Amino acid sequence: MFEVLCARPVIDPTLPREMVNLAEWAMKWQKKGQLEQVIDQSLRGEIVPDSLRKFGETGEKCLADYGVDRPSMGDVLWNLEYALQLQEAGVDCDQEDDNSTNMIGELPLRFNDYNNHGDTSVSVAREGRFGEEEEESCGDDLSGVSMSKVFSQLVKSEGR
Repeated sequence: MFEVLCARPVIDPTLPREMVNLAEWAMKWQKKGQLEQVIDQSLRGEIVPDSLRKFGETGEKCLADYGVDRPSMGDVLWNLEYALQLQEAGVDCDQEDDNSTNMIGELPLRFNDYNNHGDTSVSVAREGRFGEEEEESCGDDLSGVSMSKVFSQLVKSEGR
């Protein structure tokens, strides 16, 4: 993962000693919370801080010393997709200040009514390119559902 972010091979003996091993060098900056120091020059300033943070956390987990501590490929994929969502949300919002807040939490959710099949859906409203409001469907409609019932499902340890 860090090879992509840094646009360089894992081992490069032509670099200064502390930079030869990409994994060690990237982890040094990741642990300091300054992963932007290792980003390829062509990507600098293009990556939303929250997206980079999630990418770095995922890379750090992948480099755990013991295999049992490393995430599954499914978890890696999920985390990378989430980092992409953070990137797209940050770019779409065209934020004026760079305070690195999670922009996904600022998207307004709309809960629609149940349809005839009992399915539910959540829509995300956002402003389009020309100022008009666009709506994206994100799943099932939750308008008739008690939020306490929804959250109670999250704490149950057995499957549904």
